[in-house]
Amino acid sequence: MKKYLFVVFFAIALSSSTLEGQEKYVQCPVSHVTVFRQGAQLSGAAEFTVQPGTYDYVAGGLSPYIDPNSIQVRGEGDFMVMGVTHRNNYLENPAESADISSLREKIEAIDLKIEDETTATEVLLEKERFLKANYDVVTNKSTITPEQLKGLIEIYGTNMETVKSALLKKTRILKELREEKEKLEKQLAGSLDRSKMPTGEIVVTIAGNRSANGRLNLSYVVKNAGWRPSYDIRVDDISDPAVIVYKADIWQHTGIEWKDVKVSLSNAAPMTSGFLPTLEPWFIDFHKTYALNEMVVTAYGSKGAPASRQAKAVEEVMEDMAESAPMPVTVSESNISFSFDVNVPKTIATGGKPESVELQRLTVPATYSYAAIPKLASTAYLMGYITDWEKYNLLPGQSNIYFSNTFTGKGYINTAELTDTLRVSLGADNSITVKRDRRTDFTSQKLIGTNRVETLSFLISVRNNKSREVTIKLRDQIPLSQNSNITVEAVELSGGSHNRVTGEVTWDLSVAPRETKEVILTYSVRYPKNQKVILE
Repeated sequence: MKKYLFVVFFAIALSSSTLEGQEKYVQCPVSHVTVFRQGAQLSGAAEFTVQPGTYDYVAGGLSPYIDPNSIQVRGEGDFMVMGVTHRNNYLENPAESADISSLREKIEAIDLKIEDETTATEVLLEKERFLKANYDVVTNKSTITPEQLKGLIEIYGTNMETVKSALLKKTRILKELREEKEKLEKQLAGSLDRSKMPTGEIVVTIAGNRSANGRLNLSYVVKNAGWRPSYDIRVDDISDPAVIVYKADIWQHTGIEWKDVKVSLSNAAPMTSGFLPTLEPWFIDFHKTYALNEMVVTAYGSKGAPASRQAKAVEEVMEDMAESAPMPVTVSESNISFSFDVNVPKTIATGGKPESVELQRLTVPATYSYAAIPKLASTAYLMGYITDWEKYNLLPGQSNIYFSNTFTGKGYINTAELTDTLRVSLGADNSITVKRDRRTDFTSQKLIGTNRVETLSFLISVRNNKSREVTIKLRDQIPLSQNSNITVEAVELSGGSHNRVTGEVTWDLSVAPRETKEVILTYSVRYPKNQKVILE
């Protein structure tokens, strides 16, 4: 009897020792994602049954791009976390993603259409052969009269034309379907290649004293994700405030689909280590802006871009300046960093196109005026000026500009370069015309001793064809000398402001309805008569 009890006890002990150390796979779907400008923190939870002993619980099907130093595990239940390790599984592939399934369904649908169109084409070909065969039989009969032959030709021609036309349409449809199928198959092949990557696994060693329910909360950081800010700036009328639609384009290449996850967007850097970082010395200096000798056209708050001498360049500058549905978003601030919590779950495929999310819709005070550079273009541009933009947590990003519900161009909000005013070009206004004509009677060349003196004079006019008064800033320039033997002098500016560093001359004018205002720009250039200087 004692021998029997000993054998039973040994068997139970052996069974317990073999269970301990075995791996138990648990599901840990991603439920919340904090997306940083570069990188993302993925969080999820796994529920399981704790058993007495020590076991390895494996959370599989995770991203293969996990930063091991960023893994955080928090246990809930009557057990102790003994260790955490990370590895990649190269043997098992994740379940087929929604985009791959969608591509397969589209290809299958096109195959059915191709099959239908092919069958219809074969029927038409049979009709064509039937018409030809009957035509040959009838026309070879010696008893057919000319009237019968004429009627037969008409019937044959009409039916054959109908069949040929239908065949041509079917051929074109089949060509389009096969081309579309080829594109989808290439897209599917690329998605399948990406799906063959390994999956990440987090192994958590757990020690339990009794059977109980347990929960593991996991989070980790991946680098293959991020978000880009973008904006829609909308103005309906110059008597209205501006509306800034703050959007985020979220992208991810983490190797797994984010399905129905809560999303937070942060401008902070992800914490990838549990160690206190080192605080390095912080050096500051004056910001130096180098002026160019040519006139600088500043648009959308950017600085330092030289203007071309062609009108086309101005249009390109002004142009370089579809709306998503509003979504509930909560903004949280912490010192300099801030985050947006999207209150509607999102599904974002890996490797797919960026997902656009509207973060905020801000109505901000704005002032408006016109600006023109007659030397480069005979068009006036409406400019909007938005102050106190700093309090809106704007980040550098592309912007789409809309005026009176019309897209007028693209721009770039550069928060690193802007002062306290955001300047936005709202497009050209053809109801205000500007001209720059040379005053030939006041343009001359003279020889004074060993020097040549050239005088150039221009009449700049502004015509307001609108029904209300407008303010406009005219900009022109006087050349800058880079040689001590060349002297430039302003002769007449009509009250304009002359910046001697950049050479720019500006006039601020108020023009009444149907009124034309004029200013004069005259300057002279003295240089040695045996040299050549190109002016205008």
